[in-house]
Order: sequence, then structure tokens, then C-alpha cells
Amino acid sequence: MSESPLSGSAALFHVEHCGESAQETQRQKVVGYFDFDAGTSHDLDRYVQLLRDWQLRMNLVSKSTLANIWQRHFADSAQLVTLANASPASVWLDLGSGAGFPGLILARCSVGEFHLVEATRKKAEFLAAAVATLGVCNRVTIHNERIEALRPFDADYITARACAPLSRLFAWGLPFARNATWLLLKGRLVDLEIEAAREHFSFDYQRVASVTEPSATIIIARNVRRLRA
Repeated sequence: MSESPLSGSAALFHVEHCGESAQETQRQKVVGYFDFDAGTSHDLDRYVQLLRDWQLRMNLVSKSTLANIWQRHFADSAQLVTLANASPASVWLDLGSGAGFPGLILARCSVGEFHLVEATRKKAEFLAAAVATLGVCNRVTIHNERIEALRPFDADYITARACAPLSRLFAWGLPFARNATWLLLKGRLVDLEIEAAREHFSFDYQRVASVTEPSATIIIARNVRRLRA
């Protein structure tokens, strides 16, 4: 990384207009900021095209973000890489993977074994195509089922984005979280979510400002435990 996302600014990726030249400027900023090599950049370009092609047939992401994929989705996901101390032996669990954010971006930009959970069949089919496009088939497993039905295993990192409130994420992920670190991308309602989660769970957490959106926050949680009734 050229600098730590912990000290970045959302303005770094801001583009006033979304024409082709502006989109290329945004792409170059993201590639430079995260120091993506030529292979990673090429694979992500293919991911952009795949996402746009599938978006014509199904709703994978908000249409308003299609012109800002590199900022709104790629950079937003990639900023989690420096918040983890991952190794090739690390096990990642991504809840509600949807179009692959952050799970597939992390799989391409970080190391370890990745489990993407997506209950919707069509979205799981897209994820399978995206896994092939990014060349990470040997490190990514797609679970086309509800997280409650998945047989628990020990995860080192649990991630989620735009999926569910904090308390629900904790409830879903707790069977996998014996010693896990949670890396959760949250929006402007994060304070209310933390307050609600405190009613049912004890946990330690840090808040880290997102580099892509002024109102967004990354919650790094550890030692999540359900409170006794």
C-alpha cells in the first residue's frame, strides 16, 4: 500500500462527474492508492465488465454506483486489507456476499481461504463467474445457503458490508467466531447499531474512518460474546 487507509480521506477518490474520463481518473487513483499491480488491475477491469453485464439481467448493486465501481465497491472493500494481519493459513468468512463486496476483492488482494455466504441462487451464480474471472477458484468457496444452515468452522476474520445490523451480524457469525476479528463496513446509523448490539452482546471494538465515504465507518470487533438472559 502506498499509505495506510487508516489515514486516508474520502476526497482522495471523489470524482465530480462520472463520464468515461472521470471514471478512468477514479480508477487510476484507486490503483495507485492501493498499489495494485498490473495483474490485479487487469482482473478488476474484467470484474467491472462482468458486473455490468450481469447487472442488465439482475440487480447486483445500486444502479447509481455503476459509474463509481472503483470507488464505491473496489476501494471500499480493499481498505480492509491493511486492517487484517492475514497469512496464507487465515480463514475468512464473508456474510451476505451479494456481488462480492468485500469478500471477492479481499480474496484477490489479500491471502488466505475465503468462504462467501450468499443465499440467493442467482447472486451465487454471479459469484461463481466472478471467482473464475479473478482467478481465485483455489481459495474461494461459495456457500449458496443461509448462514444459519452452514456448518460452523473457525474463522479468523468475519466481514460484511451493507448486509444487516450489527446485532444480527453478531448472531449469524458467532458460531464461527471463537477467536475471530470482525471487519464490518457500516454507514451513518452505526451508533444506533452499536447501542442495540450492546443489549445482547459484549464486545470490544474500534472505529476506523472509511477512506471512501465521509459518513461511513469500519467497525473492528473482537471478543464478541452473547450476554446471558
